[in-house]
Amino acid sequence: MNDVVIRRAHRSDRALVLLFHRALYVKHREAILPGEVAEFYAYRDLEGALRDDVDALLHSPRAFVMIAERSSEPVGYATGHIEDDDERRLLRRKGVVEDWYVDEAARGAGVGALLLEALAAVFRDASCQVIESTTWPFNDGARRAHEALGFHEVEVKYRKRL
Repeated sequence: MNDVVIRRAHRSDRALVLLFHRALYVKHREAILPGEVAEFYAYRDLEGALRDDVDALLHSPRAFVMIAERSSEPVGYATGHIEDDDERRLLRRKGVVEDWYVDEAARGAGVGALLLEALAAVFRDASCQVIESTTWPFNDGARRAHEALGFHEVEVKYRKRL
């Protein structure tokens, strides 16, 4: 893993971040999304939503985008932001992982773990007390990765069309 570098994305990385964002929300989602729940994840204008997401991430002072490069080639990204939870909570300040994607050819080599470690370091430096991440319930690979990195499942969400 000596050839992997994790760096914070800059606004000039917009096209690259958009490429990864599209890979996650189009290519990867299509590969694992069961047809019976597809409408719960559908967008009216997916391309517009992807562009808006990336622009918001790259311009917000509370959001962070980390890029993984192996041998100077981009192979993945992780995004997140900081939230302050209900003031009655013991662990109030949290770093929230929004998106986490590694190119299929680079998976299984620890790139994803390095991305999450870098994001966790940013959150720690911002005085976050907890890191929170969600994934699709049908994304078995991501669920295994979270568990391997010490995450605990704390909530299950259900949806039903009315």
